[in-house]
Amino acid sequence: MKITDILFCINMFSGMGFSILAPLFPSKGTKDGFSESLIGWIIGIFALSSTCISPFTPLLIKKYSRIKLLFFATFCEATSTLLYGFINFINSFYGILFFMLTIRIIHGCCCGIIGTLVYSLTISLSKPSELYKSLGNLEIAWCIGITTGPIFASFFYKLGGYSLPFFMLGSFLYTSVFLSTRVAKEKTDSDEEIKNNPPFLKYLTYGKINFILLAFFSGYISQSFFYPCLANHLLQNFNLNISISSLFFIIIAISNLIVLQYLEALTKKFGLYETTCIGLLIVSLGVLMIFPYPPLPKNIIIIIFGFILIGGGGVPIFVPGLIALNENIKKIDNNIDNLTVNDITSAINFLTINIGDFCGPIIGGFLSTHLGFKHCCLVISCIIVFYCIFYFFYFIKLIFDKKEKGKEKNYLDEEKKSDENELFNHPGTFKDNNLNDIKLSKQSSEILGRRFSVLLMKDENNELEYNILREKD
Repeated sequence: MKITDILFCINMFSGMGFSILAPLFPSKGTKDGFSESLIGWIIGIFALSSTCISPFTPLLIKKYSRIKLLFFATFCEATSTLLYGFINFINSFYGILFFMLTIRIIHGCCCGIIGTLVYSLTISLSKPSELYKSLGNLEIAWCIGITTGPIFASFFYKLGGYSLPFFMLGSFLYTSVFLSTRVAKEKTDSDEEIKNNPPFLKYLTYGKINFILLAFFSGYISQSFFYPCLANHLLQNFNLNISISSLFFIIIAISNLIVLQYLEALTKKFGLYETTCIGLLIVSLGVLMIFPYPPLPKNIIIIIFGFILIGGGGVPIFVPGLIALNENIKKIDNNIDNLTVNDITSAINFLTINIGDFCGPIIGGFLSTHLGFKHCCLVISCIIVFYCIFYFFYFIKLIFDKKEKGKEKNYLDEEKKSDENELFNHPGTFKDNNLNDIKLSKQSSEILGRRFSVLLMKDENNELEYNILREKD
């Protein structure tokens, strides 16, 4: 079994562990006296701990090595997933609260470490000609994991109640611990000096950067605010049990992947910023449909269609936004190279993802507790619409500037040329151990990952060109 396939499996299993709690815990927590606001904090603190551990991961790698850290993180991830099932045996409200917060923090830290390590090891251990494919496969693995997790939860919940899905998946995740020992047989660059990530906080002082990131934040909120509330909403209003409710969580991922195939045509027609506006409007409508608001009929089909719109509308927000973010960082600092720009773009986006995943359940739980889930959906939908209006007027000159839109339509070709220039100008450093590249090509297959949302491409000509240059070095 190839090492990249092993890392694929580890990332997929990690995605399953990430996604299994949201469909199951809200119903259990409500029975134990938890408000939806508190449930939102319990779910959201996972992303906060994942964010907090990220700056320290290079230091941990330097001290313990990648392989030892991967072994420890996969072991703790599997154990954390297993322990979720034991809250059935705790009768104290505060005991459950302390137990769940502690396990969620540990699980979030482990998931953040695993995410960093599998990408780092994939870059270190992949052949140059297979790098794009390997990184793309990791994103596919994560999507499969977060899609499979709710299905896994639905099946085993129906068989044995709340605890069984966690016991089964936790035991299964120890497979990742075994797989990490297989990775240990490969030679890695874990003994090399770990370089610091490029600084990016200074770019958060620029208006255009912040407006783009707030669009990201709106998209991430729309995909996570319902975590504390959805299962109870479907049970109370449509009499759907937990097994069926769990399946709703996979609709967004499937819709996301389908719409992604048609994004290039949409972006070329409308441009980057206008496409983002379209995405925000679609998402806001989808949020309103999760609890159908008059005149929409209170129908399960409407809810399913709402999730489809949230997943599909997220793509026009995130992908053009990433490109716009990348372009604006280049304009702010002309002295940095393309690869550093891409690193900064990914770092800023990764931070926004985790903040959105942290705030989404908390905001949704708070609004649902104080206003009810119906009005919670209305408020969040209105906020997204209002922000879309602000976004539109902030970038209105770029939206209606024909020259600028022409540049956006030709962005794919220009980006390809810039990468070719980077190859010839810096052939020895075009790919390094910190590579996190964003490239586009007219004849490319795009993969959008939920964890890092990095847009990748496969271009056989570019790969061949790179291989020739590497052989000359």
